[in-house]
Amino acid sequence: MEFNIGPRMLKTGLAATLTLLITGLVGLKLEIVAAIAAVLAMQPSIMRSFAYIKEVIISNGVGLIFALLGSFLLGNHPLAVGAIVILSIAINIKLGLTKTVSLTILTIITLMLSGESGVDFVYIVERLSLIVIGVLSAFVVNVAVFPPDHRKILYSMIKDTSDRIHFLMRVVPNNTMTVPKLKEEDREIEKGITKAKDYYEIISDERNRLFIRNRRSFFRNIVIYKHMIKMLEKQHNLIRQLEKNLIEIEKDAENKVYLIKKLINEINTYSENVFLMYEDKIILDRDLQKETKSAMQLTINNLINELQGAKFEKWFYLFPVANSIIELFSELEKLERLVRFNERKEKRKKA
Repeated sequence: MEFNIGPRMLKTGLAATLTLLITGLVGLKLEIVAAIAAVLAMQPSIMRSFAYIKEVIISNGVGLIFALLGSFLLGNHPLAVGAIVILSIAINIKLGLTKTVSLTILTIITLMLSGESGVDFVYIVERLSLIVIGVLSAFVVNVAVFPPDHRKILYSMIKDTSDRIHFLMRVVPNNTMTVPKLKEEDREIEKGITKAKDYYEIISDERNRLFIRNRRSFFRNIVIYKHMIKMLEKQHNLIRQLEKNLIEIEKDAENKVYLIKKLINEINTYSENVFLMYEDKIILDRDLQKETKSAMQLTINNLINELQGAKFEKWFYLFPVANSIIELFSELEKLERLVRFNERKEKRKKA
């Protein structure tokens, strides 16, 4: 069984430790509340930590108001606490403050369970200080310890998913994989694309940081990653169309099956070469690429000609495959241009 401790796990532990040390130094009770707040407040990026703090201020303001009203009007009976929690959750969701709902609940419970001492100004300050210490500790640790290298993380996600897709694009046309294994790989690819898209949102947020060293290079790579993810989606769609329609194509359009398989193999090689060029591992010859593209375009034209005057049934299974190939080829051309442009800029920078 694998046991990996990632940077975020480590930072969460450090944030909880820092929180407990600070609460111990200032002599605050219920330090566990501050530690829980630190764990809830740990975010995957620095910009999201900023956004989280802003949301915490608003949502905890709402929580404070409801907690005080609940304490004075209903007391601190468990049913009263539950009712206030439900009401505050509804209000926070209505206001769009969904990320900090858990922290708001923690604030309400901490404030309402005052015991015999009752709620006064000192009590409110002490309880809110626990939340503030936890959130700020998480922010400080997130900034100071292992600042996330989002470009590296995102490209790793994209590359892992791309490797799976390239493998499937080799085996699916030849029907050399069992159905259960094929479905398993398909699910993993879908998860990988979703993770990459979600992380792209994080890296898009991160572009607004003031301390990015090379902003132009950062922005160029952001655009490249965006098109890489689009390409993964196009490739995945092509694989699904092949799974769905290839058997029918083999039955009714035998003369085109070889062309389709050959074209998919060429596109797959083209895609792999673009990735290798981005990694600066190979140099793609432009003339050779032009010949390859011409061959691919010729095959695509043959597929289009096959559809002209064909019966509806043939359109039903041949057109989705042809359309997926055309969309993927178009996206690959865009990606190649972006990678070449980035390559020229990087060389000028080093010169």
